[in-house]
Amino acid sequence: MRDSDWEIIDELYRNPNVSRAAAALYMTQPTLTKRLQHIERELGVSIAERTPKGLVFTPEGTYLAGRAAEHKEFVEQTKRGLAELEQERQRTVRIGSSYTFNKYSLWGVLGGYTEVGDPEVRFDVVNEQSDTLFRKLLDGEVDIVFVRGDFEGPVRRILVDCNQAYLVSRGPVDIDDLPALDRIDFRTNEQSIELLQAWWRERFGTDMTPGRNVGYIDFTWELVAQGKGYALSFVPENFKNSRDLHLTPLFYRDGSPLVRRTWCLYPNSKSLPSHMSDFVDYVRDHVAIGPDEIHQPRCLQS
Repeated sequence: MRDSDWEIIDELYRNPNVSRAAAALYMTQPTLTKRLQHIERELGVSIAERTPKGLVFTPEGTYLAGRAAEHKEFVEQTKRGLAELEQERQRTVRIGSSYTFNKYSLWGVLGGYTEVGDPEVRFDVVNEQSDTLFRKLLDGEVDIVFVRGDFEGPVRRILVDCNQAYLVSRGPVDIDDLPALDRIDFRTNEQSIELLQAWWRERFGTDMTPGRNVGYIDFTWELVAQGKGYALSFVPENFKNSRDLHLTPLFYRDGSPLVRRTWCLYPNSKSLPSHMSDFVDYVRDHVAIGPDEIHQPRCLQS
């Protein structure tokens, strides 16, 4: 029997309707019927009988459906195993990075690792919003992510950055005047928005209403420089203020800074492939700004 024959039996058992099963298998109904008849002749048994309510599997067919499910799982496990062996051979690390971390920090991290780490390791980099990257990590689509904000889940984490929030404007602005002024928003992740919302509520006692959304942050800086409004943003320490914008740091009422943390997250598994483990060790030893959990300054506590 072919692998496709086991797929036919499995699909018909889970979906006992010839036309729907044929569509799911990307086959025509006559082709599926002929193939099923061929399988029955080859095995010398009747697999299913047609009834007004659809196919009804015989005892032999039910037994074969169980073996078909096992066969399907075996094939999938084999393919996954081969893919993992291929990935180990190629020594590739799939890294997810938030847009701003990619722009200001990631390539310095990767460049530093290439100087002291395994020269055979290659990096595939995916740029996305932090919340999207976190889902990709949980789904196994990437190996390691650098994300802005705090995400809870079955992962291990290394604190790699901590950015102060600023009022960004063309000139000095009194923070108490912000509700009456035009604000320019840009694409960012939900974690950052929630932090700014919490600060706004503490400061002004109301929810922060949406501003004028212009998409990308570089366009935001240009509009701010033109005096079209102000922006609230977590600014990296190596931010190049080429437009000579005015930066006013934001603080909570207790005097602690409004900050956003950046984490390196990776799977919470007992063992990692050696090339991934080496890179994680490098991040922990050369990039981390503190232990995983510190309970003193607001910027570092978990």
